[in-house]
Amino acid sequence: MKKTIATLMLGGLFAAGAHAQTINIHITGSTAFRANNYRAIRSLYGAGLVSQNPADPASSKNQVTWTGTMPTIFGSNQTVNIYASYSGSIAGVQALVQGASLTFLSSPTNGTTNTFTAPADLAFSDVYQASTPFTTPALVDALVAIQPFVYMKSQAANSVSNVTMQQMQVMLANGFMPLSYFTGKTNDDASSIYMVGRNNDSGTRLTAIADDFFTGSPQLYQPDTNCNWVLSSGFSSGSGVVGALTAGCGSAIGYVGLSDAETGATNGCTILTYNGYYPFNNTNYTPGQQVSTTPDFTPVYKGLYSYWSYEHLFELSGSVGGNVDTFRTALISAVDTDIATLTPVTAIRLNAMKVSRPSDGGPIAP
Repeated sequence: MKKTIATLMLGGLFAAGAHAQTINIHITGSTAFRANNYRAIRSLYGAGLVSQNPADPASSKNQVTWTGTMPTIFGSNQTVNIYASYSGSIAGVQALVQGASLTFLSSPTNGTTNTFTAPADLAFSDVYQASTPFTTPALVDALVAIQPFVYMKSQAANSVSNVTMQQMQVMLANGFMPLSYFTGKTNDDASSIYMVGRNNDSGTRLTAIADDFFTGSPQLYQPDTNCNWVLSSGFSSGSGVVGALTAGCGSAIGYVGLSDAETGATNGCTILTYNGYYPFNNTNYTPGQQVSTTPDFTPVYKGLYSYWSYEHLFELSGSVGGNVDTFRTALISAVDTDIATLTPVTAIRLNAMKVSRPSDGGPIAP
């Protein structure tokens, strides 16, 4: 009897210990989608959020750590730590496939800069795994949203209004062209316009290349501290592209997601039409201004505008059925709610689309 009671008590202690175990989840991947993910995570904590580092607002930060409880998912007594470290869509897929250790902020206390390394559990990606060099093992894939991208011009490129797929093939191949190539003005023959972009870990870059049917390695530029344009391997996030476009160093074109485009528009940049279309009806947009808080994305819905991708949330197959998988399911729902209620709108809900495509840059059809 004593042995039985002792065994039951010991089992109860182990069960209590297991229940009290802290849940730690590590997220990486797309920088273009980090703002949507940021808001969705905060909504899952709700009133259970204890602290985060950096403090809110931090939707543009590449590293964020949260702690608190998520009562609707894991109960009110379960501590949940979420660690985010974004470096790009392709880098996120690579991290999951290879089990690479990434750097996260170790403390949820605002201002603490100590870090630690750990493998990622989840990765947001603007592209399919099949589009990356890291195709095995196969990851569990869930489509989360539609991510529109845009080409933007610097303030100095004031006569450029539209770029075409064919023009971008040449621009990506050379890195710069005469400004007149885009304006058709003889007075612009002696001026150059430069291509600014993301590094090869970026899904935004891969989607641009795929949608333009470009082959080869793109040539990119960025301004140095003296406003000289020098060859560049590309920026790790869209904020770097916007920084180059707003540096006041002359004419340039770059590609970004809509969250970064908002920042660019408030600092003198202008979204360009691509093959004659904005991703939204242009009645909702005045060039040089911010995107409307509720843009009409009909050109994307209907297939007129092609520079977009699916947003994916990948996980390892071994995580299915565990805490990571439970969180992932809740996060997908929270992202959808965020897009439905967010202003300004920077992504598109899946159920709004009237067209689809089978691959990155692939044909678009009803």
